Amino acid sequence: MQLEPKDIVVTIGIAVTLLLGLWNLWVNHKANRRTTFVNTVTSQRIKWVEQLRQDIGSYSGLAYHWSCTSIEDEAEKRKLIVELDRLRYVIRLRLNPEGTQDKTIERLVESISRLSENQDAVAKILDELTVASQALLKEEWEKVKAESEYGPLSTRA
Repeated sequence: MQLEPKDIVVTIGIAVTLLLGLWNLWVNHKANRRTTFVNTVTSQRIKWVEQLRQDIGSYSGLAYHWSCTSIEDEAEKRKLIVELDRLRYVIRLRLNPEGTQDKTIERLVESISRLSENQDAVAKILDELTVASQALLKEEWEKVKAESEYGPLSTRA
């Protein structure tokens, strides 16, 4: 059985179409996995940034309240101390132990817990904490924007 030239062309065309379809499938699968990864990391980073902002805000408010308010009720005082301690550790757990801004924030949070009732010193450190937190949150927001535009930051040169 002899194949005619048109049959050979049709067979080659089918083979090329099949190969292009498989290649397209592979490329789309890889792109979808990358997009899913970037979307997941970016959304988690946004949640982390917002939660850290809330925790530092709550901690700062409670620390300032503790430093400038005379609380007579022992149960209320104990409740406030427990919440301050909880937030102090939650904030530390949210931070990167290797990050420069993170270390600064951790140091400031720890120093506030030692100054609890010195209003002027607490207010000064809370201002420093606010500035350091703003810098960290801005840095992380820039990472979110870059990641959403360019993909995973670790693969960028």
